[in-house]
Amino acid sequence: MSFGSRGSFGSKKGGGDGGHDDGHGGLNITPLLDLFMVLIPFLILSVVLTKINVVDVAVSKPVAVVKKKQTNFDLRLDISKTNAVIKLNGRRVRTIAVAEGWTQDLHEELVKIKRKHVDEYRIKIQPASESALEDVMMIMDAARNLSDKDEPIIVEGEDKKPVKLKFLFPNVVLRGVYS
Repeated sequence: MSFGSRGSFGSKKGGGDGGHDDGHGGLNITPLLDLFMVLIPFLILSVVLTKINVVDVAVSKPVAVVKKKQTNFDLRLDISKTNAVIKLNGRRVRTIAVAEGWTQDLHEELVKIKRKHVDEYRIKIQPASESALEDVMMIMDAARNLSDKDEPIIVEGEDKKPVKLKFLFPNVVLRGVYS
């Protein structure tokens, strides 16, 4: 075994690949690196500009069948561009004009209904077809949770002790919403 003129082992030509290096035989990864140089900043920017919305949904849990007493409670909220109609058991309770701060009026009316029906947790909301997702989320927030400004609603717990409610109507059913 001898060293070649360029210092490679067993080869007269340089490169160390058995003497077959003519300058064009290697893998050219320059286009791949160019692709990554363009793709990586794009992916980073797309993650930064992505807005994530989170919606709490109840997941049913397997439990023993419990017979719940049947109630005639049917609370509905029909929302159009101009007004929101609250219906309880098919009767119109109140119509609220959709204007600045109307969700606060909606919340106050739902608190009044909750005080009369503390054992009920479901509301059916039917937003207008052109409603924005942010508006629907605002309406759901007004219908679900009691705020700190609201007078507490106290009910009797299972152990006969008073319990302060945290929620108005947390089981929200969206009607007429199809993606």
